[in-house]
Amino acid sequence: MLDTLLDYLLNFTVGLAVATGLLGLVRYHKLAPTLRWLAVLAVFDAGAELTYTVLMEVLHFQNTMFLAPFVVAGEIVLQTLLYRQVLRSATFSRVVPWLLGLYCLYALLNSSVVSPVTTNPVGLKITSNLIQIALAGLYFQKLLNELRVANLRRDPFFWFSVALAVYGLGSMLIYLFSNYMLAHYSVNLQKIIMWGVRNVFNIQLYFAYILVLWARPVPANAGDTRLS
Repeated sequence: MLDTLLDYLLNFTVGLAVATGLLGLVRYHKLAPTLRWLAVLAVFDAGAELTYTVLMEVLHFQNTMFLAPFVVAGEIVLQTLLYRQVLRSATFSRVVPWLLGLYCLYALLNSSVVSPVTTNPVGLKITSNLIQIALAGLYFQKLLNELRVANLRRDPFFWFSVALAVYGLGSMLIYLFSNYMLAHYSVNLQKIIMWGVRNVFNIQLYFAYILVLWARPVPANAGDTRLS
């Protein structure tokens, strides 16, 4: 029963990711230029979910951990480029090449030093979660400093940043306690937390993608991410 429910949740997550990726393709040219990286990110995540599914369900791979460093690094690169466009900070733009270069180097070293077949790259994923939380925090700081958004409910990127912060914090807590869970929790509870709860965090993030991608576009010369 538990395995069936988790399978349904996983299939829903994959289906939602694919729908989000297709929406990103359709809406790309209708988005404000500052948000187009989000469409690229949605397509990337859809491709990653499909790749994992095909490898495990069709080709019957027993372990797909070798893909994790590349998927995690790709997400961080695209998310950082997205926030560079939205934040429009000269300081952040100068830091971005160094940040991404160091992170990609760390991901490459992690994939070569840690066994890509048997080991989950926990350190790399926790680092990525910290970066996600920091990116969302920078956007919240921008909102507080500028006070230009009169109604946060009409700022689509605010909701994306909230979802990204929740995703980053929730995933980080799961990975931080993953070794403890493997040693002390029952197999069923491990499945619920490692697969069920993780997919819930993915689902809320994909819904945030849809909210932003489906929102009415601002004019191309508007220069911000608010709804028109």
